[in-house]
Amino acid sequence: MKNRVEQLDGLRGIFAVMVIAHHHNAFKESILYNNFFVINASLFVDFFFVLSGFVIAFNYVDRIHSTGDFLTFLKKRFIRLYPLLFYTEVVFVIANLLGEHSPMKNVGGLGLSYYLFTSLDTLTFMGSSTVFGAWISNNYPSWSISAEMISYVVFGLVVLVLPRFKYAAFAVIGLLSGIFIYSRGEYLLAYDYGYVRGLLCFSLGIFTHRLLSRKTYRLSAFEIPFLLVMVGAMYLVHHWQLNLWKLVFPFIFSVGIVIFTSSSGFVTQMLNSRPFQYLGKISYSIYLNHAIVLIFVNIVLFRLLKLPENEAMFAVSLASSIGLTILYSQFTYEFVEKRVGKFLRDNWG
Repeated sequence: MKNRVEQLDGLRGIFAVMVIAHHHNAFKESILYNNFFVINASLFVDFFFVLSGFVIAFNYVDRIHSTGDFLTFLKKRFIRLYPLLFYTEVVFVIANLLGEHSPMKNVGGLGLSYYLFTSLDTLTFMGSSTVFGAWISNNYPSWSISAEMISYVVFGLVVLVLPRFKYAAFAVIGLLSGIFIYSRGEYLLAYDYGYVRGLLCFSLGIFTHRLLSRKTYRLSAFEIPFLLVMVGAMYLVHHWQLNLWKLVFPFIFSVGIVIFTSSSGFVTQMLNSRPFQYLGKISYSIYLNHAIVLIFVNIVLFRLLKLPENEAMFAVSLASSIGLTILYSQFTYEFVEKRVGKFLRDNWG
């Protein structure tokens, strides 16, 4: 199944770029933002969670048998996530502090204590919880990395402690997560209880792997219908303001993973092409880098250069932000994700 996991990278890359468009919201009335697809592109974060549960189950669901295995698993996941998380948080704090008394200033005076508390939240993987308070992260997409790490810990503990009943435990975790979200009356939890949203999606990813490990499917004919259903569902929840109905999207993404791991159709071939595979490869860097690039581009274009705020310039801003994020992410992928990650693997135990 390994090659089938890899072909989902293209989809992850596309969705990472769509999250850039979603956060490019400085001018909310622009047609490039004010449409149902871009406004709801934050839902693609749930695809990342579901895919993560799928990949982690594929690699580890039968491999954690002792405390040592559990700690090794967490060490590997920490090394994968932390170097870039730490780097982007430091860059964000430095940029904010340098911009305090300059034209690069982005927000009102928050004070050093705010930066310290939010950084503590982020760097302890608590940014999706209320342990230190429901702070909005300096690098605001980083809440989902907290939810990811919490899901890893829960996964490892369940597989270690309840090996015979692990799927029942994951079912209970997913069910309780859904009930909690419903009780809150808000699906898009992030800085307060985002880890619950992550656990729901992660659990579905685990069961997606279980389904695909038991049977082989041929589903090429469902590629286009799936994409139409996904976009149609995004339109419906937006048009009718069906917030809690967004609970259906983790299930939609789970179905999408089943389809695209069981397909050899046109869309799958496109996703396997080099450009989309490249985007998938650097997607983690794209995700954690894009916020600082968006802020920088808009400050330069509209505050320093004082360019007109119209649709054409908004398109220039979006295209520039995407292009610069990809270029910058190539750098952080090579020098932070890969090199620092290799250093930690070679020198940590």
